[in-house]
Amino acid sequence: MTFEEINRELPNGFHDAAIRKIDLDFINPLIVISMDIWVGQLGGPEPDRYRPGTLKILSPYLFFIEPPDPKYHFIPKGKAFNVDGESVKVGLSAEVDRLLPVLPPNATVYRFFLEEWNSFLYLAGATVEFSWDKEASS
Repeated sequence: MTFEEINRELPNGFHDAAIRKIDLDFINPLIVISMDIWVGQLGGPEPDRYRPGTLKILSPYLFFIEPPDPKYHFIPKGKAFNVDGESVKVGLSAEVDRLLPVLPPNATVYRFFLEEWNSFLYLAGATVEFSWDKEASS
């Protein structure tokens, strides 16, 4: 799957999601991101409902976070990072534009805006998977 396919399948996509934890395994190439996904509906009975899930990037090609804005707090202080996701396209960042042509043609590339840092987390991999966690919904 691609990030875009997962984004379309989630109730509200990656909009207003939150990243709780990121595990990066260099030995068995894998990135695992624990997230809270907004599943509520505006005007619905539980508009602020979130559900925990796991995003896996298999055979990662790219993982980096832009430096935080110096006017923002650097330490998340025990809270998840609020994020919004979007596809990476040529022209968003000159630095990233230099990387895109050297990625394999099958790469799925995405970025999450980290609200707490006013910066982006960039990811690319051969494929991605998403699953809902067994934990109770919040």
